[in-house]
Amino acid sequence: MAYNAGMDETILIVDDEESIRSALKTFLGRIGYRVYTAETGPQALDLVEQVRPNLVLLDVVLDESDPSRMSGIEVCRRLRQRERFIPIIMLTSYPEWQVESLGQGAIAFVTKPWDNDALASQIRATLSAVTHIRRENAEPSDRLRIGTDIVIDMEKFRVAREGVEIDLTPIEFALLTFLARHPNRQWSREDLLDRVWGVDWVGYPRTVDRHIAALRRKLHLERDELIETVHGVGYRLVQP
Repeated sequence: MAYNAGMDETILIVDDEESIRSALKTFLGRIGYRVYTAETGPQALDLVEQVRPNLVLLDVVLDESDPSRMSGIEVCRRLRQRERFIPIIMLTSYPEWQVESLGQGAIAFVTKPWDNDALASQIRATLSAVTHIRRENAEPSDRLRIGTDIVIDMEKFRVAREGVEIDLTPIEFALLTFLARHPNRQWSREDLLDRVWGVDWVGYPRTVDRHIAALRRKLHLERDELIETVHGVGYRLVQP
């Protein structure tokens, strides 16, 4: 599988195992990213200020035997407190940490040992979604509202319904945000692929249907509640 990473895209890898840092740096560098690595939480926080990464790959369980170190969860929490949003993908050998990781602000979760193609796809989807959201957000707004009870937090990249946070993938978030920014307008599947997935997307228009179905399921929407199917065309978000 081929990837075309932007040469200006920088990834920071934070892991206490040298072999993992080395393997990830080699792989990500080979597919076009500029890569930096850190062994500890304090090193990672310092590097974030220096290199301003586009994305952080962060191990959940860093070595905490030294008092100067901190857990990956703590690093994630501190990064999300910063004014500049940085998407964080958590890495771990322990799937049970997923809920805690996402709860502290990670945008996605990858279990070790990882599959290179799957990891590259996750990174690409995350960076693409963030880019499209920022492009759409030409007029800064902290929050978007859909209907009476769905809130999109543009600063923290979070969605909640009736105060309950909804776990969306980066593409799902980007798709919902795009529709919310252009309410009551119908979009074809091809339009949505171009505007949300990007012009370099290679796939099938019906992938939009799967993501719409996922949004409806996660937001507990009926079939044509808020996100309406335009038969023979695509979709529109209905906003009073």
